Amino acid sequence: MLPRTLAPWFFVVLLAFGASCRKEPSKGETVAAASSAPSLPSAPSASSAPPAASTPENTLEGLAIARSQDGPWDVRRIDTAGRGLRKRAPEGSGLPTMASPAPARKETATRSFSDGVASPMKAGSTDDNEAFDEFLSFLASWTSRTPKKNRYQQLDVQCRRFIRVVDAKNKPLAAATVRVFGSDRETPSWTAMTYGDGKAPYYRSLARQQQETSIEVTVGGKRMVMDWTGERDVTVAFSEPVSMPREIQLDVLFIIDTTGSMGDEIQQIKSTLLRVTERLRALATDFDLRYGAVLYRDLGDEYLTKTHPFSHDIVAFDRALQQVTAGGGGDMPESLNQALAQAVAMPWREGAAKVAFLIGDAPPHMDYQGDVPYGDSAVRAIGKGLRIHSVAASGLDAVGTLVFRQTAQLTRGKFIFIEYGSKEESARRHGVTGPVMSNNLDDIVYEQIRDELEHWGKAR
Repeated sequence: MLPRTLAPWFFVVLLAFGASCRKEPSKGETVAAASSAPSLPSAPSASSAPPAASTPENTLEGLAIARSQDGPWDVRRIDTAGRGLRKRAPEGSGLPTMASPAPARKETATRSFSDGVASPMKAGSTDDNEAFDEFLSFLASWTSRTPKKNRYQQLDVQCRRFIRVVDAKNKPLAAATVRVFGSDRETPSWTAMTYGDGKAPYYRSLARQQQETSIEVTVGGKRMVMDWTGERDVTVAFSEPVSMPREIQLDVLFIIDTTGSMGDEIQQIKSTLLRVTERLRALATDFDLRYGAVLYRDLGDEYLTKTHPFSHDIVAFDRALQQVTAGGGGDMPESLNQALAQAVAMPWREGAAKVAFLIGDAPPHMDYQGDVPYGDSAVRAIGKGLRIHSVAASGLDAVGTLVFRQTAQLTRGKFIFIEYGSKEESARRHGVTGPVMSNNLDDIVYEQIRDELEHWGKAR
């Protein structure tokens, strides 16, 4: 595992964005009813393990990660005392200021989230996949202004393609496993799962092979294969009925930076949780809801990550979350990489809608030996059909903005940012030039979950 680049199985092309991308032909998709392909291996189950290179390691910086249980929480920590390992001093953002500076991160502190009642926070949200040209311009601009490429992953996404899977009535099929094969017809170069709209993304530069020859799709016990060169988006249409479960299962995970500077934001999330749940249960859609959480700090803190398993008992989950305190931190980067790796490795239900909210105010450490870079986890999330919405809290610097927007865009999530000042000023601070929707954070979180349910409802 290389700590400053993608895991070896990705073979990322670190060139100017789009340098390796064939020009997409004119508008319109290739629509095909695929045929069988005996030369391809049978599809694995949807719960097959992703590449080992993307799973959390048992060591970090050469030190063993100890595990313990704290009530419902699974705690992972590293004791750095007396081992010569100290938290690194801030290195600066690695990117120059792009607009007016973000509000400074609050001093390290310890506070209980049950202190006081949070008032609604204003936030903006943007969809970098809908405003894709603007996002590519953002990438080109922000990454070209810094020599410190080891602070982030240079993920080439310009060759984005969508693989859409539908049934005989042209209805989208969610939770379909999509595998792209290159010249090696035994090992897929890319694995994805369709989201609620029946679409799965494919990024050539992040695949094992930069060549496409065929697609294999499995869903509802059906399997279809077709030739594909990767030159344009494609729709795979099943000619026979595909059986889908009637009830929608929904797994929602909160990935939260709990260092001292995050007290206000996490108080808001705790206050938001039950209000959002009440609104969801008022919907006419029949669904089975579970909540989970991954909290994270950094080396030398009380814990590296702290994970609450998925639970149907929302009241008990909220009670556990209220006992969490903010503390630690000190240097700017945090162990976001470890948190994302833990999040993707959670026991997500097969065939469920999967949504995560990443909430933080700092970029990841990219200098820890044995770490799992965030791009690896994002690609693995695509393989599970996990959508990650990133929420930029106050004080998130330019590198953090880049990482949060990359993670959300790859997994087809929204980039959400807390507003300080006007909507326009806050958007400029994060380099957002596409359309922005402004609302209370409560409403934005609710709308993302509601929209997920609506998409999955149409896929039934």
